[in-house]
Amino acid sequence: MKKRKRNYKVAILVPCYKRPEYTRLCIEGLEKAQSYEDVTFFLVNDGSDDNTFEILQSAKLPAQISNLPYNIGLRGVIIQFFQEVKSLDIDYIGKMDNDCIVPTNWLNKLLDTLERTSLDIVSPNVYPSNAAYKYGEEDKKGLGYRPTHTVGGLWLMRKSLIEDVFFEPYDIVGIKGAYNLLYQIIIEKEPAMGWVTDLVVHDVGHWSGRHPMHIKTTEHEQYYQEVGRNVAW
Repeated sequence: MKKRKRNYKVAILVPCYKRPEYTRLCIEGLEKAQSYEDVTFFLVNDGSDDNTFEILQSAKLPAQISNLPYNIGLRGVIIQFFQEVKSLDIDYIGKMDNDCIVPTNWLNKLLDTLERTSLDIVSPNVYPSNAAYKYGEEDKKGLGYRPTHTVGGLWLMRKSLIEDVFFEPYDIVGIKGAYNLLYQIIIEKEPAMGWVTDLVVHDVGHWSGRHPMHIKTTEHEQYYQEVGRNVAW
């Protein structure tokens, strides 16, 4: 692959609410995989009443860490992130769920894809859901990505997509609130989106329970109910 023309400034949001076991795996994965220098991770404890904040504090990452006194929900955390980065010298912004484990050079791969294509938003493929093939169209032109009209829990986008968009801070529980933010961007900006098929992120907390590292406990089942997500185990 051709050398990237320049190093882009990147901000990645990692919102964390409960499930500290997954948060620890996520942070450890980032520490092992992190090779891109010009990135800041916005690690947010969204009112968890467990040891989530301590896990974030101990992260060996270039990070800005926040500890919210009460839960404002995924939508609220993302809107706060958008508002903060709008005034910063940032080229790309991203969000990843706290139950994702990333592979080595994941951020380099996503940035390379954005630079060499006309895409505005990219997501890696996901195990165990195989989302790139479930939601993406066939790569008939050999572009190295599958065109799509939706993306997953980990995405990277051009910051320019949010600069003149107003996001209403109304209350929508859990994943629906986050999806509605992306849907608003899609409606207003009509971005080109794609799944990177040869980059696979492990979604250990996937609702299907099919990942080998998935935790099946009453506490975790209550979490899914709280955030409005059905579980299949």
